[in-house]
Amino acid sequence: MKYIYASLFLLIFAACGQSADYRSQEVILDQAVTIEDAYKLADKYSFITATPLNSSKDTNALDKKLFSLNVGDTATIEGRYYRVVADTGNYTFRASYIHLDGAVLKHKEIDSLRTLIQQQYAAGKSFEELNAKYNMDPNQKDGDTGPFTAGMMVKPFEDAVRVHKKGDIFLVDVPDKKWYFVVKKTADNEGEKIRIVLSIKKVN
Repeated sequence: MKYIYASLFLLIFAACGQSADYRSQEVILDQAVTIEDAYKLADKYSFITATPLNSSKDTNALDKKLFSLNVGDTATIEGRYYRVVADTGNYTFRASYIHLDGAVLKHKEIDSLRTLIQQQYAAGKSFEELNAKYNMDPNQKDGDTGPFTAGMMVKPFEDAVRVHKKGDIFLVDVPDKKWYFVVKKTADNEGEKIRIVLSIKKVN
């Protein structure tokens, strides 16, 4: 009888140890916040798999589920624990903007003008008309950025255009340069998204 108890104890102990090990693995996996972190962890720990998914090539059901998550999200799918670490890729963006010069206008004037521009756009004025009337950028007559890629624009402007959808009207501030914008995104992002995902085998 004592052998049965001893065997049962060993089984329970092993199961607890396995569960504890898995939780430790989850904690390690969740440490990755950058692409570099992800590959360093995958190189260091054999139980971690790093997978780069391509939005235009990886289109099976699992890939679609992983692309439906946000960066930083975790999910257990088909017996594996996944963590979405980061998105990267080669994208082209395009927008039109109305630049208001903070070196000339006071903050209250800028806020009032941006509100007025948005109201007039909502009332039916075209962005081109509003640009011709309000844009203070001497180097750009029509406010069209043309196609641009990462690093070509100041970061706050690029980041805002990246995350908005075609047709969105939004505001961008670059206070260190005293640049203030009303922006309309005029094209969808073109290119391929590369999503870096870490995973480990799920232990029941």
